[in-house]
Amino acid sequence: MANINVEVGRIVKAKMKTGVCDIGETGVVYEQYDIGGRPGWSVIFEKGRYDGFSPDEVERFLEVTDLVDAKVSSYQFINVMKLSDDFRNGFFDSALNA
Repeated sequence: MANINVEVGRIVKAKMKTGVCDIGETGVVYEQYDIGGRPGWSVIFEKGRYDGFSPDEVERFLEVTDLVDAKVSSYQFINVMKLSDDFRNGFFDSALNA
């Protein structure tokens, strides 16, 4: 596994179609988490679909860009209902339209 630079606010692009994104779709990391000592990152995509990615999944499915959205970098994930509301209200627009 290569050294990956992923953090909240980091903009990513989908390398392949999955259940939550299409090839080339832009996403932004909205949460970093740790489950049982394993790191992971939650990403929301342009169409409002979201999922978590392990380091191996990041390498396989996402192109990690050099761009970080300052507004999103301070996002505090509470729950998926709030995430969906924030998406509908345009909170992630600056990152997803970068």
